[in-house]
Amino acid sequence: MTLHRCFILLLTLLLSPMLLASGLTAEPDAEQEAVPAAPPLLTLNNPGDYSTGLHSLWLEDPAAELDASTAMAASGWQLSDRDSLNFGFSNSVFWLQLPLQNLTSQPDWALWIHYSLLDLTEAWLCPQPVTGISQCHYQQSGDLQPFSSNRAIDHPNTILPLLLQPQQSYVLLLRIKTQGTFQIPANLMDADTLQDKLLTSNLLRGGYYATMIVMGLYNLFIFFSTRERSYLYYSGFVLSFLLFHMVYEGSAFQFFWPDVPRINEFALPIFFALNMLIMSLFVPNFLALKQHSAGAFRLFRVYSALILVSVLMLPLLHYQAMVQIHNLLSITLTASALVVGIRFWARGHAAARYFTIAWAVLITGLILANSRSLGLIPTNVFTLYAYQIGSFMEVILLSLALGERIMQLQKDQLKARQELMQSQEDAIQYLRDYEDLYQNSLTGKFQLDGEGYFSKTNPAWRTMLGYTEQRYFNADNPRFNSLFTDAAERKAFWKKLKENGRVQAYVVSMTQPVTEERIMVSLTMRKGSNAENAALFGSGQDVTEDYLKEQALIQLQKEKTQSLRQLVMGIAHEMNTPLGNIRMAETFLNDNNQHWTLDEQQQHLRQGLEFIHNGTERLNELNQLMKSAVVQENQYAGELLLLRPWLQNWQQEHQKQDEKLQLRTAVHSYLVDWPTYPEALQIVLDQLLENSCIHNQELHEAGKLKVTVEFRERGDYLELHYRDNGKGVDKDQRDAIFMPFYTTRRTVARHKGLGLYQTYNLLTELLHGHVEWLDTEEGGFALMVRFNLPLPERNTPAEPQPVTDLVQQITNDKDKNDNGHGE
Repeated sequence: MTLHRCFILLLTLLLSPMLLASGLTAEPDAEQEAVPAAPPLLTLNNPGDYSTGLHSLWLEDPAAELDASTAMAASGWQLSDRDSLNFGFSNSVFWLQLPLQNLTSQPDWALWIHYSLLDLTEAWLCPQPVTGISQCHYQQSGDLQPFSSNRAIDHPNTILPLLLQPQQSYVLLLRIKTQGTFQIPANLMDADTLQDKLLTSNLLRGGYYATMIVMGLYNLFIFFSTRERSYLYYSGFVLSFLLFHMVYEGSAFQFFWPDVPRINEFALPIFFALNMLIMSLFVPNFLALKQHSAGAFRLFRVYSALILVSVLMLPLLHYQAMVQIHNLLSITLTASALVVGIRFWARGHAAARYFTIAWAVLITGLILANSRSLGLIPTNVFTLYAYQIGSFMEVILLSLALGERIMQLQKDQLKARQELMQSQEDAIQYLRDYEDLYQNSLTGKFQLDGEGYFSKTNPAWRTMLGYTEQRYFNADNPRFNSLFTDAAERKAFWKKLKENGRVQAYVVSMTQPVTEERIMVSLTMRKGSNAENAALFGSGQDVTEDYLKEQALIQLQKEKTQSLRQLVMGIAHEMNTPLGNIRMAETFLNDNNQHWTLDEQQQHLRQGLEFIHNGTERLNELNQLMKSAVVQENQYAGELLLLRPWLQNWQQEHQKQDEKLQLRTAVHSYLVDWPTYPEALQIVLDQLLENSCIHNQELHEAGKLKVTVEFRERGDYLELHYRDNGKGVDKDQRDAIFMPFYTTRRTVARHKGLGLYQTYNLLTELLHGHVEWLDTEEGGFALMVRFNLPLPERNTPAEPQPVTDLVQQITNDKDKNDNGHGE
């Protein structure tokens, strides 16, 4: 193959995706649907290093018109699907939102963005719940501000210190603006981890700088001794790349011009161009292209001219356009050098052999880094530092002696043969282990013959079908089709398998042959090939529990929809009368005021105002009722409730207010204090008690209404039992009484049907209880609410109690219960 064809082939493979993207930006997909602003919470359980990418939301601001408050309230936030965010080139401003919670005792943390070429990074750290941006701590950083004035930590990268109080949740809001690529590889770490990583980073940077300086000056001294121009170009390449790298990493800004940030606007293109210019001079000289390939020599001279032209156009072109042009020139130049080196190596040139090996590493790093800069590949530690890794390896490799290099190649070949032999042994062992893996798999696996009978099964599949031993399964040997509960599902399953040749995660209902219980199974099946010993290969997983949860979720959604419908209809019904009265009074006054005398006007005006006032008061009352029915956690104070004395006080207060009521309370638990919301609990009990009195008025007036309130501890739960001896609730109305505006006594109902609606919301949403109806032989209203007890309190051993004290306590409890007052 000629040099021209070889170059065209490799250049096409390397540059086709780059040329397509060079005029574009790696902006996010506009068609991607916005997700709710509820990403996975970044929980800081222990000190360490936490990646933030998959816990972040991002928002694009094309017009750069949002501020922090409007950005947080804006729609269009999208959840990041990558560990390191990279939006490529864009003229937009990007906002990031990171919810986090500090569960450690360490308050000092820092956000480290491992990319230095961001013009402006603004951060707001807001404690949750966020009530306003004024409560957030603000800080900023970037390479367009003086280095010393916006760096809390003396480092080229952006490192933002964060004060995270223990056991507190926060939202970290970031605003990123830059002319270059939007690369945001960010990590959150505690102060100690940060110091360790800074120490490691500084050591590595120092070692890298030292190596590059030593090798550059070493080859420069050789040039002064030998006057061989290759060493001069090589030394210039190493030192210019070091300067370019320091600009790229931010070290040049830190050490050389910390108080002149405007230099950063053109430093990267200039040093990038300088490095490529020296590279275009070094390659032809090192390989002697002028003597061995005139065409390749002229090609590199064209590259040199193009680089000089790009430098002259720097004042005329935008920063983004210049960086993309340089990226494409760099890839083209390095790809050309690699092609020439490979061809000269194939011809037997000794210098080309070492050149190709060394430059292959560098070129790989250049291609990865430039592709990342164009947003074609994701940003990670390897692609972010590909330039440094490639250049470091290139310098080391070109410094090795001929004998050491050949020895290394021999070692690599020997290692490759050893790995090949090891891979063959591993393949043999894999075949031996496959059967064990098949039999011990937690997923049910099976094979079917041509007639649909099982030819092979593993224990997991047999257990799923209800068989405890293989011999029982072999004795029954059920057909696969007989397991389907629904014939229509079976036909649809086989139809899809016939059309596609395989099915995956297809959920069907099956009946266990042994127990005849119905289970939901997720089936994956494919047809066997002619070389395989089975007609069909399949696997199944029991998803009954997940299916039931999904059905419960659907039912819950239906209940919420019904509740919303009832709420809207109730509001319309309750507002109809006062609005009608107000409208009637207004119409009456407008239509008849001209025919009245002065006294009649005053009289009718007073009556009309009275109608309007009464209607307004009714609407205001309705508004207050609806507000109280909506549960907001921050309107109730949580505290440790001393359950026994609190319940006894509640019982005594109601007994004083209503002597006809027979109210009994009791606590059957050793629980001393309970972390809950006392105010909400009192509202619940008051409403249940009021409901019993209203709906059993005859018993109440006769002094025969009995109400019992008991708390019972059962395992890890605390149960509230409420019952009365009244009329009770029909089973077909039990689901309806908790709906908004539902009442059978609307004329006397003080809360107009919102009382039990509020009660249900408090029990389920705020107190996280589970409501169940109880059926009793005595009849009446009987309800049980189950609350989870806090695990730490349940696991804490109680202090030992003397036997005499324990006996006395039990005696006192019994006396209280016998007297009807309870605990």
